[in-house]
Amino acid sequence: MDNLRKYFRLYPFYVSRSIKARLAYRFDAFIGIFGFLLENVIIFSTLYLTITTIPSLNGWTIESMGFLYGFYLIPKALDHILSDQVWQLSNGGITRGILDKYLIKPINPLFQLVAEMIQLEGFGELILGFIFLVIFTPGLGVIWSLSNIGALIVCAFFSMIFFFSIKLIFGSLSFWTKRSIEVMTLIYDFSNFAKYPIDIFNRAIRVVLTFVLPFSVVIFFPIRALLFNGNLWLQTFYVMLASLSMLVIALSIWQQGLKRYESAGS
Repeated sequence: MDNLRKYFRLYPFYVSRSIKARLAYRFDAFIGIFGFLLENVIIFSTLYLTITTIPSLNGWTIESMGFLYGFYLIPKALDHILSDQVWQLSNGGITRGILDKYLIKPINPLFQLVAEMIQLEGFGELILGFIFLVIFTPGLGVIWSLSNIGALIVCAFFSMIFFFSIKLIFGSLSFWTKRSIEVMTLIYDFSNFAKYPIDIFNRAIRVVLTFVLPFSVVIFFPIRALLFNGNLWLQTFYVMLASLSMLVIALSIWQQGLKRYESAGS
């Protein structure tokens, strides 16, 4: 418990230092934020043009698809903002010895890796996610009760943990392979399937999205429950279960990989 309080006290200092460093080049930071926002606007515009030619997609209209897309962006953006540094593990960071500076300090190396950088570009995705929720909610008749709001907040938080865990699992493979950016990108991009109703995919993809890489469990199922009068809190429980299970796996692989780490000067 004392260690936990210590890290809660340390984290704001890391965040403040990272933001100050990024804002030293404010125009670059603004371009990054705007770029990610624009990228997702273009992606959704393509989806919009496709969906508007079809009356509905297994009962999903453009409004419900837009709402789903908006929710998808929120945990993905939070993960992007708070733990983007994990990508460095897979992109040759192990061979460059990026963990050396963390291991000589009496602070958890994973905490240092994650807290070292706040990725401001992710705010573009976060802003757009909330904009989509605001724009598409009126056409759906969503009941914004305290229970539903609370469930979605919990889902967003644990979905963020899920995205982080996926990155950590496949980033940690670099302890054995030295580089895993290609497979990490492939697996992480698999989350794009969660932006669509799972029923439109074949059985193999549905199994993967539900049981192997359960992106649909943490993104699609809660929104389906909210929009189609399902049991939202039951789906929230499944989100928590999937996310915590993936986090346990990720931390286990990280710990095993860390034992194999060799300094760049070795």
